[in-house]
Amino acid sequence: MKIRLKREELLDLQISLKKEYLLTNGKGGYCSSTILDCHSRKYHGLLVLPISGTGKLFNLLSKIEVNVVLEGKDFHLSTNKFPGIYHPTGHKYIEYFELENYPVTNYRIGDTFISKSIVMPYLSDTVLVKYEVKKSEKPILLKATPMLAYRDINMLSKENLNIAPRTYFEKNGFKIDPYPGLPPVFIQTNVKSEFFPSPQWWKNFEYLKERNRGYDYQEDLFIPGVFEITLKEGDAVIFRASLDVATENIDNEWNDTVKYYQKTASMFKDEAEPLKSLKISAGSFLIKNTSGQDGIVAGYHWFGEWGRDTLISLPGLTLCRGDFSTARNILKKFCGLERNGALPNIIDEKGGHAYNCVDTPFLMFWACQHYLNFTNDSAFIENEMLPMLQNIASAVIDQKMPNVWHGEDGLIYAGNESTNLTWMDAMVDGRPVTPRHGAAVEINALWYNAIQFLLKDFGEKIDPALKSRLSEAAEKFEYNFEEAFWNEPDQCLYDYYRGHHDRSWFIRPNQLFAIGLPYTCISKERANIMIETIDKHLVTHYGLRTLSPRNPNYKGEYRGEQRLRDLAYHNGMVWPWLIGIYTDALFKVYGDKDMVREKVKSQFEELWTLHREQYGLFHISELFRPDPPQVAKGCMAQAWSEAEVIRVLEFLKPL
Repeated sequence: MKIRLKREELLDLQISLKKEYLLTNGKGGYCSSTILDCHSRKYHGLLVLPISGTGKLFNLLSKIEVNVVLEGKDFHLSTNKFPGIYHPTGHKYIEYFELENYPVTNYRIGDTFISKSIVMPYLSDTVLVKYEVKKSEKPILLKATPMLAYRDINMLSKENLNIAPRTYFEKNGFKIDPYPGLPPVFIQTNVKSEFFPSPQWWKNFEYLKERNRGYDYQEDLFIPGVFEITLKEGDAVIFRASLDVATENIDNEWNDTVKYYQKTASMFKDEAEPLKSLKISAGSFLIKNTSGQDGIVAGYHWFGEWGRDTLISLPGLTLCRGDFSTARNILKKFCGLERNGALPNIIDEKGGHAYNCVDTPFLMFWACQHYLNFTNDSAFIENEMLPMLQNIASAVIDQKMPNVWHGEDGLIYAGNESTNLTWMDAMVDGRPVTPRHGAAVEINALWYNAIQFLLKDFGEKIDPALKSRLSEAAEKFEYNFEEAFWNEPDQCLYDYYRGHHDRSWFIRPNQLFAIGLPYTCISKERANIMIETIDKHLVTHYGLRTLSPRNPNYKGEYRGEQRLRDLAYHNGMVWPWLIGIYTDALFKVYGDKDMVREKVKSQFEELWTLHREQYGLFHISELFRPDPPQVAKGCMAQAWSEAEVIRVLEFLKPL
């Protein structure tokens, strides 16, 4: 699949500035901007990397401004937003933009044609930007101005006296080491070039998405100097920005990276669209962290490794792509993170993991079930994972899991009015926006699934005493679950249960886990009714609403400052990842894959077709506005959004 945008679309800034590309290096670093190279987020940058020992991502090189001197006239190819103006307006020279394996921008200045391409070498803290003169009757002088941000991705840089502006000569370029505690960056070219040090600041770059989100949105960028290279038709220059000095031929580095992209794409050459391009793009989320361990980035641009997101995303991003070794490595990594039955919500490079969740340990059982379904590798689960799975179950039964207790009724209760332990975890003024303490419906569904997985799949392998206690727990659960959670007036399940006089009548999608998991105990009659209710209240073309529109707490907009967005985050916003458990539920209820395929396709097809050309190109966003027009919101590329779409399409793929 190739995305190609013509001049007319590019000139409409209302369209083109919404379209973003993303390149990643497999280490958690990335390169990203709009297709016009006009940054609209503080997260946009040419070289954005995790810096070892900090636990943070840093935007080091924001961009490289380029202008072309042709017959004595300057033509600026870049576009920037400053207060009250766009300057320069290089997008007017763009003839077309293409994205397949990497972004390619084609400029036209009269009869001169210039192409710009960007790649990120795999497992290297490097970005390569190539300018090639496709056609020109006369030589051109290309001037390139690197612009440094050198700051945490969540901050903005301002002109300051702390910067060390000096540059140090390197072959065809320079090294600069602007701030203590951060590594130097090397910027070099593949051909002979001249670099003229001329340190200065450019002020007040504006990032409109940050302004719309209620954040500071103006930034100053530091310029160490200017490159000058004379090029004629057929010539090309590659700018290499890296934490390492170039020790090999930069042209070879470029060619090797392009070959790597082509090799990755060829792995899925036999897939039909959209699965082909989805599986290729899914690799953007797979990383080897600074410790060399496999992991999954939850979303770009601002999320790191999250336990919950990782376990939900693992089937689609690894197993569906045939990458069983990465799946095993990630699952095994969690064995070393288990504490009193708990698994972390946020995985921290420096070891300060956050165990502020209740669902991650139970999602581990679901991830192991998926692994078994794809691999039939029961030996791995038995030898590597089963000890941890038993620890989790024992911690629940023995009341040792933090913030969790196992009730006499067999239900799982967690947290209090001040905690946010489920995936609906937004906080405002130190309080949960969607307080779901008590027995949350999906937590209980996941717990029952975990019990039955141990009993029915590995009953002869687990500790006999634990087996007996789990059997008793399952019986109590089955006896009490429907009575506790059935919401007769709304014909669905309550979202949480704290007692017969304290139950949430909010219609939410969490109840799908009580229908769609491998082991459930809801009656088929009620499961059918629940699907009808969910279809009526929650299903949209881009996923499922997090709250019924009839609810007075329903929010139909997601915009403005952080507080306003957090109030809406799980109170109506549509989340694409939920189509995974929704599809599971449909199949368990109806049992007809052809029928489910048609229903899912007719309902959600825009999500994996039209949407992937509108915002984060080739990617699926974090969430959507729940009412028409259903525009994308949040992260432009979200791991579990893409993973669950891949899993659904893989499951429903015709034989």
